[in-house]
Amino acid sequence: MAFLSKDELKTVTTVPLIDKLTASDDTIVTQIIDESIALMKSYLSKYYDVDAIFAAENSERNLNVLKRLKDICRYEIYDRLNNNITSVIKKYEEAMRWLEKLNSGEFYDRTLPKRIVDDTTDIATESDDVRFGGNTRYINDTFY
Repeated sequence: MAFLSKDELKTVTTVPLIDKLTASDDTIVTQIIDESIALMKSYLSKYYDVDAIFAAENSERNLNVLKRLKDICRYEIYDRLNNNITSVIKKYEEAMRWLEKLNSGEFYDRTLPKRIVDDTTDIATESDDVRFGGNTRYINDTFY
């Protein structure tokens, strides 16, 4: 089962409207959902186990991730016709800011499964922090 289906988008828009915008082509909706999941994975993979997040089904799914995914999908569906719908754009931008904050570490969602980092990965952790530099160098002109 997919993480999100077309019928579940009814909480953010109506299914007849989705059918109208996509000419009743369910493959377009499925592809938009898959692309939006890939986008979210790219943002969430730094700190979170994206395979566990998007493998969850039914009530096990994280509602925050599901809500943001629906907002992104709705934006992508509406964007197919280049409609400037302010509220849709606002929700999309809000979802993207949420993902950016998660990716930067500014915001941490404890309800998401944490990514397990083992010794074989090449991603630096906080304990691997390396800093370069030194004190300010002052030049004394003692030789005249």
